[in-house]
Amino acid sequence: MTQTMTEQKTQRSSNRIAEIDILRGIAVFLMIFDHMMFDIFGLMPSVFADFPRAGFSAALCRAAQSYWSWDVRIVLRYAVVFVFLSVTGICCSFSRSNLKRGCRLMLVALALTAVTLGVGILVDDIDMMVAFGVLHCIALTLIIIGLLEKLGTGKWVYLALGVLMLIIGIMLESESRFVSFERGEIPMTVLRAVLGFVSCGSDSFPLPLNGGQIFIGVFLGKHLYSQRRSLIKNAKYPENSLTLVGRHSLAVYCAHQMIIP
Repeated sequence: MTQTMTEQKTQRSSNRIAEIDILRGIAVFLMIFDHMMFDIFGLMPSVFADFPRAGFSAALCRAAQSYWSWDVRIVLRYAVVFVFLSVTGICCSFSRSNLKRGCRLMLVALALTAVTLGVGILVDDIDMMVAFGVLHCIALTLIIIGLLEKLGTGKWVYLALGVLMLIIGIMLESESRFVSFERGEIPMTVLRAVLGFVSCGSDSFPLPLNGGQIFIGVFLGKHLYSQRRSLIKNAKYPENSLTLVGRHSLAVYCAHQMIIP
């Protein structure tokens, strides 16, 4: 029995690429930490009226707010998001059906929208709703990639589309502004957020800017990992918390978003 479990563990590890799972694990940990810092000063005072007033809670709230406005944090966030999304794209290049994966993930993302809408109504702040966050963006991009795969799209097309989307996304983000759901016209606000003209809700990931990074990752996967082997020669797959989270990065991130909206 023990020998069989060991063999299964070895077989599973031999089919994984160490650097990909490590990078995904690091990125997920950092994204969750970043999200928690926002929730400490942005959400918890709304839920617990006396949270930021005195003592440890007040100090924690101030520290989280200082971290959130820190210039280094802003630059680091872009780097972490790029690693997470591009590695997600690399993993998409290994998938048998990105269309199915995208549709399943979209259902989870819509459930997240429903949960955060409920929280927003509970605390009387509808802008807590996640209308088009990172999970929605990944799901929609996977669906698009799945449709392109059915057309037999070559790897260089993914690179060209990814770079084009990224350029458009950067240009739009420089002019983008936050729009509150309180102003009404929620469907149009969400559509504009998807395209990158505005941001809305507590988590906003426009498709051009972020989907483009996934497309670039698909190209990298098809170009660098066509043999589905590690780029590091004789690398052994480490079994630790980073690789565990890396193997199940989307599940961990989904769970975190449901628990800490």
